[in-house]
Amino acid sequence: MESLALSDTEHLIVSYVQSHPPEESMLDKISTGTGKSRATVLKYLEALHAKGILDFRIIGRNKLWMVKQAPLPGIVSKSQPAASPGQEQARLLSAARELYGVKVRERELGRVIDQPDTLVAAIDEELNIIFSNNTFQQRFSGAADFGRLLSRPDVTEMRKAVLAACAGDTVSLELNLGESTGIFRAYKLSLSPASADMRGIAAIVIGEDLTDLKRSRRDLESLLYIIRTAGEARDEQQLLKGTLKGIRERLLHYTHAVVYLDGSRIAHKSQNISAETLDSCWSLADQTARSLESISAPAGGGKNTDYLLAVPIIGEEKPVGALVLTLTAPACTTDVENLEIVADEIAGALKSLRLDREKAEYVNTLLAVNRVSAVLNETRDEAGMLERSIASTMATLGFDMGCVYLKECGNEMAMKVHKNMPESLYSMCLSGKFKALFDRALQERRVIHITRDTPEYAELDAEITANGVSTILVLPIVAGDEIVGLLNMGSRSYKPYSRMSLDNIASIGLQLGLALERTRLATALEEQANKDLT
Repeated sequence: MESLALSDTEHLIVSYVQSHPPEESMLDKISTGTGKSRATVLKYLEALHAKGILDFRIIGRNKLWMVKQAPLPGIVSKSQPAASPGQEQARLLSAARELYGVKVRERELGRVIDQPDTLVAAIDEELNIIFSNNTFQQRFSGAADFGRLLSRPDVTEMRKAVLAACAGDTVSLELNLGESTGIFRAYKLSLSPASADMRGIAAIVIGEDLTDLKRSRRDLESLLYIIRTAGEARDEQQLLKGTLKGIRERLLHYTHAVVYLDGSRIAHKSQNISAETLDSCWSLADQTARSLESISAPAGGGKNTDYLLAVPIIGEEKPVGALVLTLTAPACTTDVENLEIVADEIAGALKSLRLDREKAEYVNTLLAVNRVSAVLNETRDEAGMLERSIASTMATLGFDMGCVYLKECGNEMAMKVHKNMPESLYSMCLSGKFKALFDRALQERRVIHITRDTPEYAELDAEITANGVSTILVLPIVAGDEIVGLLNMGSRSYKPYSRMSLDNIASIGLQLGLALERTRLATALEEQANKDLT
């Protein structure tokens, strides 16, 4: 039997069968031992049997394969006598030297073929990947079958190109390769014939990344339009609405869109989106926020929706939200990269809006301090002082509801003034459901600031969120070293405050406490004077 007459795969299979007893030469074990698929091994076993090289015995449902002819040159059968110690040492020494030379040459060739954005792979007639460069392995981790990277129509085109390469032709074609579920990158593939000594290889594939070429001038103009729209937005809703409109009309048509911010808060969503699709959107948004990578997956529901695409919104190297689109076709890498650029602009615009809002709120806190000071200087009776102070503070800072508690005998807090309190929240105040929040303010002796993006918000009573309260402030009223009361306010608007703004707000409690102490002292002195006169 001439070994040169066999292909590389045939030689591998014969070597395995020749070096193993029949009971270890069943189809499954040959497939495992050679690293080839069952279908590939079965095809070559039948071919080798037809050539008269292999034979088999049927035991039960299994075929036990064995070599029919003499052993192949260079293959040691288990039945052959062992070499002498001296011969074995010389053989190992020679093999080690040869292996070292091969490894050095392999590293040199690896540096040659490892070009950025260029794929290099060798495939057989069945599109199995025999070897590939690092760029290929990084983009298609674990890929063993080139056909699995292609859509079904593209597999047919690829097989035609491989047959042409086997016939000696060099073929070029443009195909989309799937880097992940539902996300494809465009490549220009060149298939060249393998050399005569490359047994088992049908073609060498070299792929050029076409991503930058696929980004058209219209894409760039659309991105500039969306970026300008984001920069001109006056608030969060205008930002998201304008940006998503630009995506749909200029970049990528989608069926539905959902934007999550501050964890799980839905900042924007399309109308008529089903609950099932919304659940799938949130699941993918959570994944993309954790991984900080764009993810595509089959949609969970909707007749016209085939894919979900989630892109993280990243601000200052941490996730601030996610953009999820429902699509009727897989997204190419250019689409994904365009959306990632838009997501970065959304993150930048949100930060700019937040800083502008904090700046405006800081100015408002200074104004609130001045106005409360004026109120306290003009008012002497306690009830009027409390009513005018809370009304002034709410109006200046833009809060919708509020109340004032003061300590009475036994250090129990009692509500003295309330303004615009919904009946449900007023009842909660009277029933003591805010006691834990009040106790915290008393214990920590500082302003408690809770918004929808703080962990404490999730711990609030459901009735509070049902009333649409997005921001809560609880500030101690301090007289000397003692906390004599609490001023509490709620807003349906999201109000972020910097530490300096909170310090300004805390000074309102100090002013009110001082004014209360002065008023009570004046009242006590007046009462004492009246007693002395009588």
